[in-house]
Amino acid sequence: MFCCLKNCLNGVLPAQSVHITKTANPVQLDSSHMGHEVVIIKNGLRACGTGGVLANAPLVQSKSYFEVKLQQSGHWSIGLATQQTDLNQSVGGKDRESWCLNSNHLVLHGGDVIYRLDASKGSAVPNGGQNSPGHTVPGTVPVDLSPISAPPAFPSSASPPGGSGESGLPQEGDTIGVAYDHVELNFYLNGKNLNVPVLNVRGTVYPCLFVDDGAILDIVLDNFAYGPPPGFERILVEQSLL
Repeated sequence: MFCCLKNCLNGVLPAQSVHITKTANPVQLDSSHMGHEVVIIKNGLRACGTGGVLANAPLVQSKSYFEVKLQQSGHWSIGLATQQTDLNQSVGGKDRESWCLNSNHLVLHGGDVIYRLDASKGSAVPNGGQNSPGHTVPGTVPVDLSPISAPPAFPSSASPPGGSGESGLPQEGDTIGVAYDHVELNFYLNGKNLNVPVLNVRGTVYPCLFVDDGAILDIVLDNFAYGPPPGFERILVEQSLL
């Protein structure tokens, strides 16, 4: 009897469905850890104004990746920092608590130049010709990167128009990828490794963005334009790792 009733109603009763609601990524730029003159918009994903801002999640997993879209040129810095970094500076990498790639094509930590991107060679040159990438050269003179004191290492005309990144130098419209595995910090330009591995990143670090002189940066935390390197994935909040 039950089987007959079941067959009779087959196709009459509405199919059962489960509605899955996509939850928003909890990781975003942190308004409680930003410079006094930084402005965060676009649901916590865009930084403009002047100063630095951290994301609200530390990089606790073994291999983390995020991207930053260079929406508008200006002075900018992209990388990692601890919560002890000075976010009221307009340049990242000027203190010992931040490690950043900058718009003047220098990779900085503690005010020292670790690498200088070389457009003519399509690669990066370790500072002072050192043989140990990611380590600052003893005795290097800290670089003054206040917004108007240091011109870009290469003129913007060295890059082709349209943000193609073919010159090997970041420009407006490009995407910078950041990968960190607690051994090396690496930067990617439109999916291509810039080969500037930064070692000795210390402490609990967060994604950091610094902006000035009209720069606008969008942090991309999922749905990546180029995707992470093999084994890396988007930033996971700490609870999901338990």
